Amino acid sequence: MVGGYRQKLIQVWNDWQVSALVLLSLSLQLLFLGTAGGRRRAQPSWGKKTYFWALYIGSRFITTYSLGILSRASTGDADADIQAFWAALLLFHLGGPDDFTALSLEDNKLWDRRCLELFIQVSTTLYVFSRYVPDREFRRFIVPFAFIFSAGVVKYVEQVVALHHATMEALIKSVLGKPDAGPDYADTINRLDGIMRSGALPSLHIKNERVDRPNSDEQVAIKTIRSAHSLFSRFIVLFADGIFSFEDRQESQAMFLRKDAKWAFKIVEIELGFAYDRLYTKASVSRGARLVVRICSLSLTLAGGLWATLAILRASQYRQRHRCVTYTLLAGAALNDAVILAAHAFSVWSLVYGDWLSWCSIMLVKRRRWSGSMAQSNLITFCLRKLPSNNSGPAPPSSSFLRLLPGGGGRRRRRGGGGGGVQQVALPAPALLTTLASLDEFQRLFERRSLLDQVRSGSFWSKYKHTKYVSVSEKLKDFIYAQLEEKVRRLSEYERKMERERKRASEAPYAATDPSQTMYSIFTDCRGDQVMKKEGINNLNWSLEKKEFDESLLIWHIATDLRFREEQASGGRGEGTIDRETRKHMEIARELSNYLYYIMVVHPLMLSSSTTTMAIKRCRDTCAEARRLFLKDHIMVMAAAAGKGGGGDRRAVGEDNAHRVLLEVDTPLHAAVVKGDKCKSVLWDGCFLARELKQQIMVDQGRRWRVVCEVWVEMLCYAAVHCGGYQHAERLKDGGELITFVCLLMTHLGMGKHYRTEVGDAYAHLAAYSAAYV
Repeated sequence: MVGGYRQKLIQVWNDWQVSALVLLSLSLQLLFLGTAGGRRRAQPSWGKKTYFWALYIGSRFITTYSLGILSRASTGDADADIQAFWAALLLFHLGGPDDFTALSLEDNKLWDRRCLELFIQVSTTLYVFSRYVPDREFRRFIVPFAFIFSAGVVKYVEQVVALHHATMEALIKSVLGKPDAGPDYADTINRLDGIMRSGALPSLHIKNERVDRPNSDEQVAIKTIRSAHSLFSRFIVLFADGIFSFEDRQESQAMFLRKDAKWAFKIVEIELGFAYDRLYTKASVSRGARLVVRICSLSLTLAGGLWATLAILRASQYRQRHRCVTYTLLAGAALNDAVILAAHAFSVWSLVYGDWLSWCSIMLVKRRRWSGSMAQSNLITFCLRKLPSNNSGPAPPSSSFLRLLPGGGGRRRRRGGGGGGVQQVALPAPALLTTLASLDEFQRLFERRSLLDQVRSGSFWSKYKHTKYVSVSEKLKDFIYAQLEEKVRRLSEYERKMERERKRASEAPYAATDPSQTMYSIFTDCRGDQVMKKEGINNLNWSLEKKEFDESLLIWHIATDLRFREEQASGGRGEGTIDRETRKHMEIARELSNYLYYIMVVHPLMLSSSTTTMAIKRCRDTCAEARRLFLKDHIMVMAAAAGKGGGGDRRAVGEDNAHRVLLEVDTPLHAAVVKGDKCKSVLWDGCFLARELKQQIMVDQGRRWRVVCEVWVEMLCYAAVHCGGYQHAERLKDGGELITFVCLLMTHLGMGKHYRTEVGDAYAHLAAYSAAYV
């Protein structure tokens, strides 16, 4: 009986195998078509990554597997020729959608492997075709097969070319242009020597190619999308860590002149949309070539589909199931190409090259192109996770917790008596207090995890990926952009000063200026110290200067969080009122602090590739020390509660009073003086800074939080411009990051490490001074 069912199942599978696989391949392609465009707008999550990974890998595997089955299928079946026609449609599926060519930037580097796959899949399809050509029944499908096959090859080749053009090497090559050797140094020296021999004094004049800044908005009044595309075309090389000239700086600064934060963030959002298209879609192929491919593919698909439909209608030997599958595949292919062509025609790229879509330009500009959110992680919140009890009331003696304590947790187990039950006898509080000597052993016992927990967490840093997200508010954008504009104003004053000095110096013979002396590099290297200098605060420089960036960031994260928790609790108890402006600065500082902490622990390469290991150790040690303190306080509360028979006025440590536990510890000295430098924890330095922020340095609450906000914006700017371009590009596929927006804004406003030419492209010319003039 079992054998009979097994044979029936095998027979059903063999009969439906090819039909089910080709329909599954079509379903995956339609899912890709409908959801690929939403990847750039979705927040990073395990479900999203798994979904797109399964689509990307599964669609190619199913299609390739189906082609392999068709290449080995028997040619004697009556329906074999119509199934052989499906091979061309499967090759069409391998061309993929327009909105999704690469799962990550690493896939672009494998374009040569994809080229090899193209050769193999085309060869397999031609092999299937060659097997059925002698069959008279298959001859009705030769023409539609050729049409669909040609469309599939064109789409596949376009995909390979798009992957190749999206590599960083191709990106750099596309913007570098021809090598520029500059003026002939040897010839210039010979001419200089000849002039001096003639008794005259030479003078070198630099032909400066800088452009004048527009004085009115009309000179830069182009449409938002075209402005974004202009910036994209000029600054796309930033993702490959390219370099820019002084001319690039002036033109981008002129574009952002007298613009507000809403306009600036929107134009950068559109620019990043262009960058995403270039790196992860087929937009890296020229628009004209893509339009030709779209039209040719749709025409060939429609022609092949119509021909195949008429051929099937004239034939009567095919089963109804195979007819329906073929019609579905042809309709799916036509729908796929029609949707792609429509999306191509009505995309934002169409507004760059023409005005026929001006009627819907407002809708295209308002379209969201990134997640619009930023992740939030908090060190104290993480250290409070999975404590034995996190209640907010007076801590009762939890039996499940006390049993974890060394020596039975203050309770004796006595077996015996009717039924072998367990009798628990409470020990006095002093016996519980003796267990504090074994705190380290208890902590190791408490942090033991099951195999399932270890698999779920994966590593220390994986726990931080379970974070919450907050939207990037307009007030945060306004504050960031206001700070950047303030830096630009100071830079403009310095630039005008340098220009006057350069003009005075150019009047003298042998005039020379040092273009490397600029304040642009100063503003890209500051990470809070310029704020302290502007405010006249010197007592906090120890937390910013002569420390690695991740160390300063962690210290300020702890201090900001402690100050926020304490002042939030004080305001909730009615001990002081917080005005609206101060409240805004508190929220901005907290959000930026949690965001940069998230970047440090989840994407440490975005901060620095050279200090990643030290940043990981510093965070681990700090978390371990904070967790030990919380566990110690928790044991004390449990012991006090047990000694009073379940009473006790002290609350167990939790989110509402964690700051109190930390700030109760006196910190007259820095941690390195007391503990040495083997442990890299900065917990107590953060607590020390939290006290300093409240005491005589900044007593006024409003000023304190304004300065803290400015420090965090400066840290954000520092992290943005020192993050590698590859890391910025990699994050575009996961909805984008605020730090990438700040990097582009700083670059467009003239601040960044990518500006290496300070006086433009200059060429030397010789002019002789007569001896009489001298």
